[in-house]
Amino acid sequence: MMRAVSAATSVPLPPRVSRAARLAQELEARIRSDGPQPGERIATKHELRERFGVASATINEAVRLLETRGVIEARPGPGGGIFVARSAVRSAVRFAHVHTVLGFPSESTSYRDCLLVRDALEPLICRDAAAARSAGDIAALAAIVARMAQHVDDPAGYFKCNWELHRRIAAISSNAPLRSIYLTLTEGLESMLDDSEIDEFDGPASIAIHRELVAAIEDGLGVRLEAALAAHTPLPPPGRA
Repeated sequence: MMRAVSAATSVPLPPRVSRAARLAQELEARIRSDGPQPGERIATKHELRERFGVASATINEAVRLLETRGVIEARPGPGGGIFVARSAVRSAVRFAHVHTVLGFPSESTSYRDCLLVRDALEPLICRDAAAARSAGDIAALAAIVARMAQHVDDPAGYFKCNWELHRRIAAISSNAPLRSIYLTLTEGLESMLDDSEIDEFDGPASIAIHRELVAAIEDGLGVRLEAALAAHTPLPPPGRA
């Protein structure tokens, strides 16, 4: 069972995004923070409905969103429920999803092409976040950057936290189409790097850039944010796949 999802955590969900989307974000964040193993059972739909006090349709849509992103697997029947997706399933679903949603065939797709588009959307996402951020949002971002700092000599661990940081920044945005396209690209990029080795990784420099980006988002729209965005360079491309 998911340890952190309990009746005590049932709070009103804000209206900036749909209740299902916000619930999906909440569940995904808790899954990532709890660190359950692939294949571990989280809950049933009925249990989630009671804990969060939402309608069945909301639960079903949240589950569908998480399945689409390869975060969970929903299994019907006795002994079924919501389970953490197995790694192979997660990568396959994410990779298939980026092609299905964005409408291009896999053979025409490159990491660099997807990265170029995602980086073009980055300033829009960060400006949205700077306009809508709360104290809780900033605390969550700072905590992720702190975890990134623990992996400055571990590129794989660092990148895992970095993807989490950018997903969390995107979650602040109230622009649903922008957020959806950005997250889809990010998840596709992450899946492309699953079996790659990263060359020319400068952890301390990247940490400094991301700390300033979070501080600038906290300050809000303005000159500091634009400077942080200009300094925020793309993540290094995969060295050897």
